[in-house]
Amino acid sequence: MEKLNKYKQQIVTFITIVLLATYGIFPALTAANTFLNILGGIGALLVWGGLSLYEYVKSTDGLVDVNELKEPKPKRKYTKKTK
Repeated sequence: MEKLNKYKQQIVTFITIVLLATYGIFPALTAANTFLNILGGIGALLVWGGLSLYEYVKSTDGLVDVNELKEPKPKRKYTKKTK
């Protein structure tokens, strides 16, 4: 049961994608209506792009470096010395 809890989010995500593809995207791509074909193609690209983005974020440290999020130190104000 512990192994199932460890992969619970991945299992739910996989089942959701399979159901979305089975009942949403594939019927739209094989329909006789051109508008539905276009919507199905856009849906397929969105699912594919979302999965690619998810894998990219998981494989790297994310889209933004953590050090970039820290506030920068204030810069010194230089004044011209008078003689």
